[in-house]
Amino acid sequence: MFKTLLEQWQANQEQKRVIAADKWEQEKRWREEDREEKRLKQAEQAKLEQEADQKRAEKRAREEETYSILYGAHRRVMKQAATVSYVSLTCHEDTWTFLARRAFGMWSPGWLTSVTQDRPSQGGPVAKDGPFRKDPNLTPGRIVKQDNGMQTIEVSGDNLVTILDRLWETAYGSNIYLTLTDTDPNRAACGPLYSRIEKWLEGLEASAVSKAGHAFVLDERIDLSRAV
Repeated sequence: MFKTLLEQWQANQEQKRVIAADKWEQEKRWREEDREEKRLKQAEQAKLEQEADQKRAEKRAREEETYSILYGAHRRVMKQAATVSYVSLTCHEDTWTFLARRAFGMWSPGWLTSVTQDRPSQGGPVAKDGPFRKDPNLTPGRIVKQDNGMQTIEVSGDNLVTILDRLWETAYGSNIYLTLTDTDPNRAACGPLYSRIEKWLEGLEASAVSKAGHAFVLDERIDLSRAV
C-alpha cells in the first residue's frame, strides 16, 4: 500500500511538473507573441510617423514654392511701384483711412480735411498721437476733399511701395494657407485692394517728364478711363 501511495505521489508530482512546464511554455509563447505584437505596433507607428513627416515636408515644400511664386510676383510689382514719381489716388476717405493705418501704423484726422499751407508758420494736419511706422510726409495740400466722402491723395512712389507691401503682407505674406484659419478681418480687404493696384500698375505706361503724374481712381462706380 505504501508503494502504491508513493507511486501515486510521484505520478502527481510528475503531472504537476508537466503542467508547470506546459504553463511556462504557454506563458513564454504569450510573452513572445506580446513582444512580436509590440514590435509590429512600433514598426507601424514608426511607418505612420515617417509618412506624416514626409507629408509635412511635402506641405512645407509646396508652401515655400507657393510663397516663392507669390513673393516673386510681389517683388516685380514693388519694383514697378518704386519707379512711379507720384500718384493722385482718388478713393473714399474710409478706404484711405484703412490704407493709411495699415501702411503707416496710424492715421491723422487732418488727412480728411487737408488744407493748403498759406504761410510757413501755419501748422499742418491735426497732431498725431504717436510715431508713425513710416512717416508718409503728407503735408497740407496733398489731400483734397471732394463730394460724397471722396478725396484725392497725392501719394509718392515711396508711399505706394509701403502701401503695397503692407497690403501684401496682410493678405499673403505670413502664410498663404493661413487664409483658411486666420480670423483677421483685414485680410479679406487687403487682397482685393492689392490686386486692384497691381492691375493698375500693369497697365501703366511711361509718360513725358513734363506730363502730370499718374492718376488712379479706386472706386468701382467711376469710369477708370478718366484716371489716366
